[in-house]
Amino acid sequence: MRKSAKNNKKGFTLIELIVVVAILVALMLMLVPKLTGFTDEATKTANTANARAIYTAIKATETAKSTGMYGKDDATVKMCDDTVEVYKVFWEDAAPKGTCSYNPAEDYVKYGTGNTEGRYPMPEPEASAGTN
Repeated sequence: MRKSAKNNKKGFTLIELIVVVAILVALMLMLVPKLTGFTDEATKTANTANARAIYTAIKATETAKSTGMYGKDDATVKMCDDTVEVYKVFWEDAAPKGTCSYNPAEDYVKYGTGNTEGRYPMPEPEASAGTN
């Protein structure tokens, strides 16, 4: 007996395709939050590097002013919401408004906003109470 060609079905049923799509959606829902965490951490690292570069430019300008290395006629750039002037030789363009702040009293620079904000120098970790 020969089987007829009509009974020879090839391909997947609709139920099988729906199950595969549901599994793929579940995997994507688990993966997306992990990927966004990586981008936030990368942005924070970049902002910390920018804060360090700005801090270095500020300190280099302070040293240059105190030693008389550059004159009053040398070009400067206003940084950190126009609170600090840096010689153009150390930094070409001003940081975007609202992204940089310099605290001269505590001597640190913050760059960025929110949970991706970078700071330099980084604060010292607090010692735990049980440590001698």
